[in-house]
Amino acid sequence: MMKTNIKTVTTCCNNCGSADSEFVTHGVEHEYDNTTSDTFTVVRCTQCGLAYLSPRPDISELATIYPPNYYAYQIEETYDDKQRGNIYFKMRYAGIMASLEATLKRYFPGQKEVRLLDIGCGDGHILNCFKKVRSHNVETHGVDFGAEAIEIARQNGHNAVAGRFEDVDFPEGYFDFVFASHVIEHVPDPKVFTEKVFRILKPGGVFGFWTPNIDSVEARWFQKQHWGQYHFPRHWVFYSPKSVRRLAELTGFEVLDIDFAPNGVSWVFTFHSILKNNPRLAKYADTFFPTLGWHTTTPVNFLRNGFFVGVEILLKLFTGRTSNMGVAFRKPN
Repeated sequence: MMKTNIKTVTTCCNNCGSADSEFVTHGVEHEYDNTTSDTFTVVRCTQCGLAYLSPRPDISELATIYPPNYYAYQIEETYDDKQRGNIYFKMRYAGIMASLEATLKRYFPGQKEVRLLDIGCGDGHILNCFKKVRSHNVETHGVDFGAEAIEIARQNGHNAVAGRFEDVDFPEGYFDFVFASHVIEHVPDPKVFTEKVFRILKPGGVFGFWTPNIDSVEARWFQKQHWGQYHFPRHWVFYSPKSVRRLAELTGFEVLDIDFAPNGVSWVFTFHSILKNNPRLAKYADTFFPTLGWHTTTPVNFLRNGFFVGVEILLKLFTGRTSNMGVAFRKPN
């Protein structure tokens, strides 16, 4: 059952602290039917351009906006060894392994031992991949507030702890690499979050993360409520290349890379929102553009996601950007 009038807090710009903002759009939950029916508003700072949700849900409402059937809590089948005979799995797995190996070679050349922390590691499926790279010996650590998922990560040999990253104690100057895939847009204070990453990295260490890019063609086309990466009400901050550079300046990091990669799933969520907001088409949203199960290795997912990946590749060729932004910060020596 949807909960109404959840507790919220009004926020100001996380980058510059300004309370001056302009309206961008508003929207409602369209992915789950057991969270909240409240309407949420995205605003943009008039001083530095950072977009964010205001008011946003209070931290006390996390159990409401992340329901038990939230997709990240489900056991990830995508990287399960049982699916190695599946061609879709093979293609995705090969791409993931190649990307991780290239990342380690690029940021840690000549360094064989890498101590890694994955923030939001879930059941450790990406940590499993990091363990298997050939170029480096990776000591894998993870943190996630999904206790059941963390137990699976531990069973797979990772040093994993249950809890919010902001609340867990990690030794300062301990990690070579802190990785967070689509996490920073969920946290209440990305600046404080990034400052903590800075403290636990060794000098010369790298903070690598993926986050939606609000300065993309897709975001502009579907700005008025439907852009899939709004994820009302779970995404609280929306970065662009400009605002993410500002985040680095504020937290003492140097920007190593800002890159863009195809993310077909973003379009799945966009079209799910479009259908859900049309009374005549709402009943087809979960069938044609499911927000649950999109990551499983099925022929339909392969065709649908593959088509949208093709769209993203074309957009990158013509605009240089996609809706999926990869960022690398380095802590100065």
